[in-house]
Amino acid sequence: MNDFERRIRELINLWSTKVSDWWSNSSVRSALTNPSASTADLRRQASAQAQRAGTAVKDLRDSDTAKKAATAMKDLRDSDAAKKAATALADLRQREPVRKAEESAKRALQDLRSGHNGGSDKS
Repeated sequence: MNDFERRIRELINLWSTKVSDWWSNSSVRSALTNPSASTADLRRQASAQAQRAGTAVKDLRDSDTAKKAATAMKDLRDSDAAKKAATALADLRQREPVRKAEESAKRALQDLRSGHNGGSDKS
């Protein structure tokens, strides 16, 4: 066995060991071998995590920092500068070149998502 083969075997053994360790402690394996118990356990875990997340969000909303940030955002939205900026942005978006560029960008994104290249594939 040459050095290259030895290194490959070491890597395979390393990953095989990691996968075996993961599988033996995996909730996937537990779910496949004992579906009813694992489903109930997963539901309990999900419920507990949801409760912890809800508590964390409530604590965040009730914090002084969050209240200060909310007040600052409200003040910013209500300011004359913000209203002028919103009006200027609305006016800008109504201009013909901007609308055409926006439409062109939307078409390009649709073409990318659908797998077409907009007809530029000329062979």
